[in-house]
Amino acid sequence: MMCLEKQDLCNKFKGRVQAVSPSARSPWVESKSMDYFFEVEPAPPVLAFTQTEEILIVNATYQLPHCVPQPDLNYEVDFWKEGTKNKTQFPATPHGQPVQIPLQPDTSGHHCLSARTIYTFGNPKYSKFSEPTCFFLEAPGSNWALLFLLPLLLPLLLTVALGPVMWKTFRGNPWLQQTKMPQALVW
Repeated sequence: MMCLEKQDLCNKFKGRVQAVSPSARSPWVESKSMDYFFEVEPAPPVLAFTQTEEILIVNATYQLPHCVPQPDLNYEVDFWKEGTKNKTQFPATPHGQPVQIPLQPDTSGHHCLSARTIYTFGNPKYSKFSEPTCFFLEAPGSNWALLFLLPLLLPLLLTVALGPVMWKTFRGNPWLQQTKMPQALVW
């Protein structure tokens, strides 16, 4: 939707459109009267998220015309593990406030987020849910286990990697080969 100079959003509007190509024009088509606040369908929000070790923080942004005052917008977030139908829906959150999703210690694998806008001016209006945004989550502390095991595995890895090289070197070096002991000494 566009903004008009000295636009009063409490008035009803009509729109007119015409398709034009290089060789033809369609007839003008006029819309019915529209009241922005009551008849325009809300769009799903665009999600942005950040992950800390124990919390997934989700924010919603909206693309609104600059002339439209900040309406009463809320959003609901669905969170689920990819491939399952068990979605966790978080309660409606006011625009500008993040949704904080606590991550369990065993949370890992591909997970998805989706959200819808709730426009609460008068009767609530709900948008469709946004397309899912999927991402990979690691279980909190899983990196610590790898960091703990790495010093223990490092000597084994070095032995496996350097063992054949050292064996080949010792086998071909005449200074390190065993000499034969004579049976008798002659003076």
